[in-house]
Amino acid sequence: MKFREKIHPRLSEFETENLLKRYGLLKEKRKCGKLKKNMAYKDFTFADIENKLGVKQQYTSLFDKIAELKEPSKLLKEVLERNTSQPLTTEKMVSEAIVFPVLQEIRDNNINKVQLFSGEIIKADKEKGLNGECDFVFSKHPVSPQLKNPIIQVTEAKKGEVDNARSLSQTAAQMIGVRIFNQKYNKQNPVETIYGACTTGYEWIFLKLEENTVFIDTERYYLVKLPELLGILQKVVDFYD
Repeated sequence: MKFREKIHPRLSEFETENLLKRYGLLKEKRKCGKLKKNMAYKDFTFADIENKLGVKQQYTSLFDKIAELKEPSKLLKEVLERNTSQPLTTEKMVSEAIVFPVLQEIRDNNINKVQLFSGEIIKADKEKGLNGECDFVFSKHPVSPQLKNPIIQVTEAKKGEVDNARSLSQTAAQMIGVRIFNQKYNKQNPVETIYGACTTGYEWIFLKLEENTVFIDTERYYLVKLPELLGILQKVVDFYD
């Protein structure tokens, strides 16, 4: 009989966990191991990433040269102007109103290079907790409806802060998951260097996973300087040429 059935046969796993928390019995439940929560990308801290995955983090300047400015299309300017004229009160609204249009512009400018995916579940290594939904992913297969060769991963920042340690650690964990996914399903030509970005929509920070280090850019890029932001995103896409 399952542990929660001993408490009440009709309680769900979620209800059982809340009940155990209320009466201080959560440690006992976890010890039994019946309802142990599986880790996912969002649960990783940088300590987890270093201790469990052997990947360290380091701050550095990722882009030695100033990226070529990319003027936004008339459509993108109109969409952003319209979308930001209203209050964006949730991460979902920001994602749909700002992040997706910016990334879609990059996809449209590189239609023969990349495909853009949103909300994909990337199951890289469930035992290690490298499992869960990724906000946005660019794939190197431009015409495939299925995610095959992810190369660039974009995460929405937690609590609206790109410098939030949990925002950056979630981004880093997803980048590691993307690389493992590549190694599993593209054994003949896996991508070893993965780029990522963490964003509030208005502010962007870029990361690069190379060997056993996640490099976090010391620079920030902003929606109000859209040509510069688009230039950096294009520079990242061009890295995979």
